[in-house]
Amino acid sequence: MASLFLLALYAGTSAVAAELRITLQDAQTGAPLEDAVVEVILPEQQQPMHLTTGEVSVDQQQKEFVANVTVITRGSRANFPNSDDILHHVYSFSPAKVFELPLYGSGQNIDYFQLFDQPGIVELGCNIHDWMLGYIYVAETNLAVKTDAMGQAVINDVPAGDYTVRIWHPRADLEAPGMTQQMTFSDAQPTRLQMALTLERDNRLRRAPNATRSSYR
Repeated sequence: MASLFLLALYAGTSAVAAELRITLQDAQTGAPLEDAVVEVILPEQQQPMHLTTGEVSVDQQQKEFVANVTVITRGSRANFPNSDDILHHVYSFSPAKVFELPLYGSGQNIDYFQLFDQPGIVELGCNIHDWMLGYIYVAETNLAVKTDAMGQAVINDVPAGDYTVRIWHPRADLEAPGMTQQMTFSDAQPTRLQMALTLERDNRLRRAPNATRSSYR
């Protein structure tokens, strides 16, 4: 009887949709913060009602991953086309997904998809071009979004209630105050998240400006 009551409670709650409006800034410069991910964490019982999977592409253009940050829902698939006229070797050793795509060129592997069925951060690299770095944020549900060039984003269809909201950025300290917080959602008015994030220094390797061109580089 208790389990039936909980199921009815979750079903009734999910019928009332709320909205989260997000505005994020760089705390040091005041500039809009692009490529930050915000996710509303639902209880496990509610997650099946918010699982919309699909397929995305993470391209390789001018020796960079495009997009640098990609957000998908667990159970979705991604492929990694090569739009450069050189070879790439994509890999990840992240706990959420370990895979490797050995040397391949333009037009190859376009129909080869990887399944991402574990939530977490998947860090992408290229075994040839050390500076290439990208991220796939695998969300628990489809209630996750990436901020645009204005540092803004909107999450729709959030069930009314109190939930944990998680904020992530490649250069943010995930243990900093406010990166995980409790928020209340109601259909009466949008819930707003406005925050300035302190970013760590970007220590990525940079490509050599006059590197000798070859089929690999």
